[in-house]
Amino acid sequence: MTYRTGQKSFTDFIILYPQFRNADGSILPASQAALLEWVAWLGGAKRLQPKTIKSYVTHLRSAHVDGGISFSACESPLLQRVIRGIKRYMGERDRNPKLPITREVLACILASATHPTLSSKLNMEAAVTTAFAGFLRCGEFTIQASKAFDPSIHITRSCVQFMPSIAAPSHIVITIPSSKTDPFRKGVAITIASAPGAHTCAVSALKALFEFVERPPESPLFLQDDDTPMSRGFFISRLRAALTRAGFEAAKFSGHSFRHRAASSAAAVGFNDYEIQLLGRWRSDSYKLYIDNSQECLLSLSSRLHWAVPHSQPYEPPSLLLPSYLA
Repeated sequence: MTYRTGQKSFTDFIILYPQFRNADGSILPASQAALLEWVAWLGGAKRLQPKTIKSYVTHLRSAHVDGGISFSACESPLLQRVIRGIKRYMGERDRNPKLPITREVLACILASATHPTLSSKLNMEAAVTTAFAGFLRCGEFTIQASKAFDPSIHITRSCVQFMPSIAAPSHIVITIPSSKTDPFRKGVAITIASAPGAHTCAVSALKALFEFVERPPESPLFLQDDDTPMSRGFFISRLRAALTRAGFEAAKFSGHSFRHRAASSAAAVGFNDYEIQLLGRWRSDSYKLYIDNSQECLLSLSSRLHWAVPHSQPYEPPSLLLPSYLA
């Protein structure tokens, strides 16, 4: 979801109900009456959840900030009451997160997938293994079907560096030109280590793609069967087809399953909060929504409450401590 989503929603509402336009016919600044009616419309006619409505209000606030327009209406206690009323009336649906793609699931995907050509096979295998190892968001390595490929914002072959060489790489560095947490397009570098002998190794998959499918440096990193840039829809379709053949319920997985796996797997092997955020490039603690704690883990933690040895000095959680090399 981008800020344009909420802004477009408000514009659509004003077009449907022009009586809420300002006296001069303008849409902004949004009056308190227009804002309250819009929020009620979102909760009633559109059946949006309170959390989504709050996000939409933030999107509308951003439009005011960009235009240098005051937007005090969103601070109104009355607005907060309306949103609370929607929450009480509708309740909030339970989260239904997609299942994570673990290393074992990834191995099944690679073994079960079918491809019309060698090029298709190499592209898809490189895409899924890179998404897995790099904790990538689907939008960081695919494009929207309705959008034209743009090398300035979409990932190209030139974004991949094999270190120290493609002949014998120990790791790769992938520069993502544009991502959710990089609004100014400074580029984000992601390092992925080689895993020699592992079928799920992203470095090996990318090496094979580059060596057997030659393309110019500024061409899309991943291609579809017809040699067009890989779209999100194509990737998800192929991913779910492979999952189905492997015996999984494909509808329970999505492109975001790679991010889900990142948080869960990192937590399972003992990574602290700071390290999980660093590897997954999360700026907030939203990654905690993806961490699945097993029953065994919960029982172990409960048991340790009775046997833990107190620290001689006040204890700070690992997430609050910087590694020594950053201190």
